[in-house]
Amino acid sequence: MAKRRQSPFEALIELIAYTMYALIYLLYRLIAFIYDLITFYTSQYKLKSGNTFIKTLLNKGFYGEFQLYRKLTKKLGRHAVLTNLYLDSKNTETTEIDVLAVTQKGVYVFEMKNYGGYIYGSQKDQYWTQAMNRFIKHKFYNPLRQNYAHIKAVESYLEITTDRIIPVIVFSNRSRLSKINVGDGDKVFQYKNALKYVKTIEKKGTNVFSIDEVSALLNQLILKTNMSDEIKEKHIEEVKQMKQ
Repeated sequence: MAKRRQSPFEALIELIAYTMYALIYLLYRLIAFIYDLITFYTSQYKLKSGNTFIKTLLNKGFYGEFQLYRKLTKKLGRHAVLTNLYLDSKNTETTEIDVLAVTQKGVYVFEMKNYGGYIYGSQKDQYWTQAMNRFIKHKFYNPLRQNYAHIKAVESYLEITTDRIIPVIVFSNRSRLSKINVGDGDKVFQYKNALKYVKTIEKKGTNVFSIDEVSALLNQLILKTNMSDEIKEKHIEEVKQMKQ
């Protein structure tokens, strides 16, 4: 059967619909851009990470860290969250921690993977797999092992026991984690569920640090961030105000 020819009126309606959709999408992207720009500076992410806004926006890894950092500062407070820390490591000269937070509940050590697609892997595997489809796959180092190195570095630097450290692996909400096999103690979440987990710990968890200890730990960790010495000194003073 011959396809019915579209009338001029129908074509006009379709054009208007497409135009409205494009305008709404562009407006959404503009609002998101402005929100990112404002929170990039007001959250102190620029000062703590040392990254520029454009570099953060265009780099998928940095942007994922920024999103996680931004949400955590809303839940835990701006001064409780740090990013881009460099600590001494046993296997390499230094190890870089994406995002770290200190509260009375413990020291959260986050490893952020801003990956989409299906994620395959187990606790014992050296490498995990990101599969976008059956043709596009990407191998990456087991994030549990990666974060274990971070945990040991934090444990050594702060001279605290492992039971006071809360390791969390975070994947983007675009990921599918049904194909991973890890132990009950391994916390591997999508971004949205990682934030729920933190909220639960903060609400129901037991305090393992006093307020004074939290302040002291943060001041010690600040020295290992990417901030300038001037910003570090200012931030240390701000952290001290947490106790008052």
